[in-house]
Amino acid sequence: MQTTSLALLPLTSHILPNGRLPIRIVEERYIRMIIDSAKTMSGFGVVMIDPSQVGPFGHISTIGTHVEIIDFYTLDDGFLGINVEGQQRFIIDAITTEPDGLKMAKVHYITNWPDQIVNANEAYLAEKLEGLYQQHADINQLYTLKDMTNISWVSQRWIELLPLSVSEKQMLLESSDCNRSLAILKTLMPT
Repeated sequence: MQTTSLALLPLTSHILPNGRLPIRIVEERYIRMIIDSAKTMSGFGVVMIDPSQVGPFGHISTIGTHVEIIDFYTLDDGFLGINVEGQQRFIIDAITTEPDGLKMAKVHYITNWPDQIVNANEAYLAEKLEGLYQQHADINQLYTLKDMTNISWVSQRWIELLPLSVSEKQMLLESSDCNRSLAILKTLMPT
């Protein structure tokens, strides 16, 4: 199993492969992380913070997503804004902290969920997601392309959006495909 070193950005929200997320960058350590990421085109890792749990890495969850920066902009308050896109899920093996507080992790990658075509019993989940995007222009504009025929893609977007606990999201992220998340989505949003 090959490991890679990634800078970590702990957040209260999460992003999965092919998802997009706007992030406001304020702290110097994360500005440095963004500069380094842009120079090397290496991206960084987004992980969830779970204040209610203490695990092997404190409040940082063990499964995250390697992201790449797709856009930079200046926010109204003068801070840096970026949009990132999820690339690959990973599991943290070890974390070190640099002098400025930036967390660096040794990670190994895990396979992303395979694509699955939406079937008739799942089509309503894609339709509801499309309706949500139409109601919220800020989310909708993040995606130039939406893969609404791929239930794996649809499931991951719902996991990002729904107010599930960190432990629930981590449990779903451990899965090798979208079937467990589909079962939960169908319970939360019956036809």
